[in-house]
Amino acid sequence: MTTRVSECVKCGRGIAHRDRDLCARCHYAHRHLPVKKPCPGCGKDKNLRLETERCATCSRTCTNCGAPVLFKDRDICGQCRRREARETEKAKCPRCGKRGTLRDSTGWCGRCSRPGRPPNPDAACVDCGQITRLTGAGRCRRCGDRSPHRPLVRATNLAAALHHPPPWLAEFAVYLTPRHHPRHACAILTHLGRLLLDAGPAHPQSLLERATAHNGRLARALEDFFTSSNLALPSGREERHATARRQRRVEAVPQPLRPAAAAFAEHLLAGRERARKSGTRPRGHHTLDARLTAVRDLAVFLVTDRDKTDWATVEVGDIEAFLRNRSSTRASYLAGLRQFFRFAIRSRLVLIDPTHGLTAPQPRGFRGPTLTGDRQRELFHRWTTDPTVHPHEAFVGLLALLHGATTSEIQHLTDGAIDHSRRKVLLGRRPHPTPLDPWTWTALQNCLAHREALRSNNSHVLITKQSKATRAPASDGYVKNTLRAIGIQPRILRSTRITDLVTTVDAKLVSAAYGMTNEAVTTYLADHVDTIRLSNL
Repeated sequence: MTTRVSECVKCGRGIAHRDRDLCARCHYAHRHLPVKKPCPGCGKDKNLRLETERCATCSRTCTNCGAPVLFKDRDICGQCRRREARETEKAKCPRCGKRGTLRDSTGWCGRCSRPGRPPNPDAACVDCGQITRLTGAGRCRRCGDRSPHRPLVRATNLAAALHHPPPWLAEFAVYLTPRHHPRHACAILTHLGRLLLDAGPAHPQSLLERATAHNGRLARALEDFFTSSNLALPSGREERHATARRQRRVEAVPQPLRPAAAAFAEHLLAGRERARKSGTRPRGHHTLDARLTAVRDLAVFLVTDRDKTDWATVEVGDIEAFLRNRSSTRASYLAGLRQFFRFAIRSRLVLIDPTHGLTAPQPRGFRGPTLTGDRQRELFHRWTTDPTVHPHEAFVGLLALLHGATTSEIQHLTDGAIDHSRRKVLLGRRPHPTPLDPWTWTALQNCLAHREALRSNNSHVLITKQSKATRAPASDGYVKNTLRAIGIQPRILRSTRITDLVTTVDAKLVSAAYGMTNEAVTTYLADHVDTIRLSNL
């Protein structure tokens, strides 16, 4: 007979064992329960299926999106079912041709059924008077886009958005208004606002340095405004460009010969700095570029043609072979190589100077090209009668052909050098103003009208899209390229004019009128004999 010791905590039956709290039936059911583990899907302790390693609920997923499905008789979730129901209700809209839910009231889709914004009533623009739709402030779209008030409004909004707006912001907007198109001026102010909203300092000098690294147009405008207002120093854009040019020339030198070329470049810069501090005339950037160009070309020649990778092995024959095929630039190359090898001897890179004793004789006479009389008449007819010719081309061509102006004189011609009452201009360093003929004066007036149409405050006669918003002159490359349509350069026109003058009038008068030395003028007379003055003819 079984003795009842205690009762089962689960069902209340009798327990015969003292070390148990469940009866025999509950004990057997507890021992044979399945093992439960946390489900990766829901995180609850459940019996996991072998094929999915998830619980039964998480094993049922939508075939479209993979979301859990609660009902056993479905393959897709509720969201996908509702989406399919909406797709089945859609049809092709008879107005726009797109699929959508058609409205019962209109028979169109929702976008076509909604009424759009009513158009603005047609009215007259306050600026141009055209009857059209107005965009704002009583102006049409075109007049509103070029309204000079836009930069001022943009500057006011920018000042309101800043916690500490700079005091020169309104003056900068006034400065931009006559120099840039209002759309471009607003874009410049927008870029300026991004820099001011950054965490960087808002001092004019630091702001100019940050703008130089981000936006070129903003940097040019800020540099011109700050320097004219004595708020900052120039950013040194020309120095950076010159440094980049020198670096490219040094990097073009073959690797075995590059360290000496780099040291020579540093030597040239040190000499330039010493000349600047001592008050003498320092070498220009173009001179330094010419010296490094000579060293670079010689280094490439030594490696490719002479198979030499050391400066100490350079001989006189190598220099002569290098200069043999460079008749036009022989003197310039030899000057640069002489300076380099003098530096190399002082630096103990070479023992002897291979350029010692070498000369590059150049004929004293003028050897450049000139134009025939028929070609001169053809060009004169083109620049005085053809209305399709650009004003800059006509002015540069006539000033060089008739008055022998150089590229530098044309490039730096400003309003202060023009005498409108006497129709004279002061070109460069000429001792006396040059009177202009009626055709050249007309071409000058056309250039001034062209500058006024661009709404530029630049005082130079020739301006470009890059220089119209600054005070800088146009580049010398632009002046040379103005005559690209006819395939000549201004120096050829100048040489033609001087050659004609020195053979017909006294050379001293030409030198006095053009501000040239007597030696420079007499080069145009070399190897020329006036046949009229020969006694046997």
